[in-house]
Amino acid sequence: MLEFIYNFRETCKLSCILTSQSELEQETVNWCRQILRNSPMAIRVLKSALNAAEDGHAGLQELGGNATHIFYGTEEAKEGKNAYMEKRRPDFSKFPRKP
Repeated sequence: MLEFIYNFRETCKLSCILTSQSELEQETVNWCRQILRNSPMAIRVLKSALNAAEDGHAGLQELGGNATHIFYGTEEAKEGKNAYMEKRRPDFSKFPRKP
């Protein structure tokens, strides 16, 4: 669940504000921490979706397999659903992160 969404103007302002390498690096780390709060399997599916066009049929097959895996009720999916229903932040820390 994203906590904030940037529109185009806000993104342009942000890029103008970050003037030093250290500021850029810190902001990158913050974004990475935001991403890592999400489901490891969802991150994996997103990664395969971003790479699918470059990987051809194999990439599409991986994307389809990962999406099907989520759809058919992994423990990770159940945690996400339960957290949503209970109006709490999901705890995906107990699930392994695979490449």
